[in-house]
Amino acid sequence: MLKVVTTHEAKPSPSLLDEWRGLLGDSDHATPFQTPAWVTTWWKHFGKTKKPHWIEVREGSDLVGLYPLYLSNGPWRALRAIGTGQSDYLHPLSRQGYANKVRDVIVEHAKQESQADLLDLHQLREDVISMPESAEQAVCLTLDLPDSYDSYLKTLSKSLRYDCRRMDRSEVNESKAELRIIEADEARWGVRVLLDLHGKRWRKRGLPGAFATRQLRDFHMDAADALAHDGHLKMGVLKVDDRPAGAIYAMQTGKTRFFYQCGFEPEQKALSPGTLLVAHSIRSAIDEGCTQFDFLRGDEPYKRRWKPQHENRNLRYILPLNTGLGAIGKAYNDAGSRVEAKIRAKLEGRGFLK
Repeated sequence: MLKVVTTHEAKPSPSLLDEWRGLLGDSDHATPFQTPAWVTTWWKHFGKTKKPHWIEVREGSDLVGLYPLYLSNGPWRALRAIGTGQSDYLHPLSRQGYANKVRDVIVEHAKQESQADLLDLHQLREDVISMPESAEQAVCLTLDLPDSYDSYLKTLSKSLRYDCRRMDRSEVNESKAELRIIEADEARWGVRVLLDLHGKRWRKRGLPGAFATRQLRDFHMDAADALAHDGHLKMGVLKVDDRPAGAIYAMQTGKTRFFYQCGFEPEQKALSPGTLLVAHSIRSAIDEGCTQFDFLRGDEPYKRRWKPQHENRNLRYILPLNTGLGAIGKAYNDAGSRVEAKIRAKLEGRGFLK
């Protein structure tokens, strides 16, 4: 029989951190957004006005599920996952075969949580857990990786294959182009490069981009450093004539590589730096024995060029926990979700995301 243990400490205990890392290895759906590095860094930057709810699901003394939640302030108090907003997947972490069992006990626990008016869960992977009466929040495209990079290239269009092989041709080599996955101790430098190049690209479009605030930039600087320390960061940097021309923010758990964000020097557009960075990340993932490449949130046209075979849908599940403020909160957030979906569909269709 499964039982729930809830703690409200700002930081997980050392023993829970050890169990947490073990659970990552026992799960078949772990992502970087369920790692201690990502979750604890998010809490450091965004959790100051919130109350933590570390929900542990145990079978006897064994940890079989973990869901770091927080209680928000406002006109209605909502239980949401730590990481909401910046994370592409926010399903509970669970041992293989326990996903729906863990879901059931967490939802039942939330119903009995007297402090909360609303349970508001974002970015739940439909292929991991099923949730009734949920709204679609995002589409994530994933690619099954073959045993060799050459085999993968054969599946692409002629024009994309040409761009992917630019690094091997003389006109690129003459510019002393270098593309590599950076070392762990270079993580902060890599993020600075990414932020600078991403900002340049989006300013040319008159848009703020994905890292518009100082708080977000500081979060990603610390998150990348923590992910690198735990072996999850796979950031790549492209240099041309010894100057950064592009950077890719990628992560890895298990045998899946995750593509989070990219930035490149607008003046180097003719070199197709974004294509080179994604191609290199896919190639290194294959070389390291990965079986999947996940493009994460956003059904942008450029992602379709890489021939992903799967569309995973993310859901938002909103459950009133009382008939007063909870019902009002659900109506308000349902309306917000509909507006968000329309905006996202418009931006994705124009290639304005990622």
